[in-house]
Amino acid sequence: MFCLMNPPIENSIVHTGQGRWLLGSSVVCETAIQVPKDALKSWKDDNGVIHCLREVFGDEDASIASRTCGSSESGRIHHAGTSAAVWSLGGAFIKVKAWRHGMQLESDTIRYVNRVSSVPTPEVVYSWVDTDWNRSFLVLKPLKGRTLLQAWETLSIDRRMELASTVARFCKTLALSTSKMLETANGKGIIEPFLTAQPPNSEPSWKPQFLGPYSTYQLQSYLSDPSVTGDTELFYFYHADLGPTNIIVTEDGSIVGIVDWESAAFYPMFWLGTKPLVSAGFFLHSGAERRAWAILLASSLEEEGFASDMVRYLAWKKAVNNRLD
Repeated sequence: MFCLMNPPIENSIVHTGQGRWLLGSSVVCETAIQVPKDALKSWKDDNGVIHCLREVFGDEDASIASRTCGSSESGRIHHAGTSAAVWSLGGAFIKVKAWRHGMQLESDTIRYVNRVSSVPTPEVVYSWVDTDWNRSFLVLKPLKGRTLLQAWETLSIDRRMELASTVARFCKTLALSTSKMLETANGKGIIEPFLTAQPPNSEPSWKPQFLGPYSTYQLQSYLSDPSVTGDTELFYFYHADLGPTNIIVTEDGSIVGIVDWESAAFYPMFWLGTKPLVSAGFFLHSGAERRAWAILLASSLEEEGFASDMVRYLAWKKAVNNRLD
């Protein structure tokens, strides 16, 4: 069911005046000379200006009039359908995502990655859940560089291969962390549309859909086809969205960091090498080369021991779709 959030996700942050923004139903961001005592968190932009987050008091900032007079377009740099939007505010990025109870927060996933590996990630400034508006807010410091998509045309073939090899080694490092469950870092259901059944028509389009957490036995029961999981006993931690917009590089093509960790979780091994070959998120701009990064990364993953398995993926999709019959 196509249904907008209320208010729509693209109206989650409103610029209401000089150095002042409303973030959801409960937080305001303001510039300041010094950090106030009631600040939830503060940071400085590149010009040394202090930005502070604090809680809204009563109807102080959340009035309809205040929001109506403001602009939600100011600073908004990304808007994806009914469930995600991103703003650039005070030298930080603020990601707003649809949220439901039991959902893994990206901030917690990033902290987990930092704890178990040296894979470079953006720094988390602050995060919270706005339960009244069914969405999460995540403030991140930006990584200094440009996306692989932006840099692709300027990189040599050798540099592109080096990048793919480096990303594949990152995947191998993360995969050293294993679980006996198909789950997120904090033991919640995964969000991976390619492995998950389509939501029922009664569900609003913005509402995230979970799969699991499941043990191998529970997963076999869910799919009603033991051959799909085979002899899987362990699941491997994987970013699962390593397209060219989520890899930040320097001018010469060295990796600065990996962003967008919301889908990262423990997956069956076959998914590491298969995902690049089935998701358009791994494609470059349209043209003859649009699948170049996907193919290069899949090849590098295979060299690290994570071969693609389209047969198993198609069997998984068939089993999931059969649940809808």
